[in-house]
Amino acid sequence: MEFRQDFFNAQRFKKSYYLLLIPCYFYNMAIIDPKLKEKIPPLFRNKFFLLFFGYFVYLLFFNQNNLLSQARLALELHKLSKEEAYYTKEIQKVKLQQKELFSGIDQMEKFARENYWMKRDSEDLYIFVEEE
Repeated sequence: MEFRQDFFNAQRFKKSYYLLLIPCYFYNMAIIDPKLKEKIPPLFRNKFFLLFFGYFVYLLFFNQNNLLSQARLALELHKLSKEEAYYTKEIQKVKLQQKELFSGIDQMEKFARENYWMKRDSEDLYIFVEEE
């Protein structure tokens, strides 16, 4: 039983050892023809440039805060700022209307009669609805 476990452990070690050698083989193997490699500009052969370029592409397109989402957020911010300006104007209008409404009893009665169709007990109210 012990021999069998030792044998299998040795087999696993061999497989893992060979797996460790594979990247070394590919690293030393010439993937690109040396003549073709000379035609590539030195900037594109630089490992650091390729690393930074890859990171830049990742940030632009694949990151959570990529360029498209930033543009969408900028458009939404512009839209919300327009809405904010509109609602501040509306609030000013309502405050002015409220100030006029609460300036006296006559204005409150006029507002109630026009908007809520209120009447006195001695009056009759006729509402005319236009047909479409």
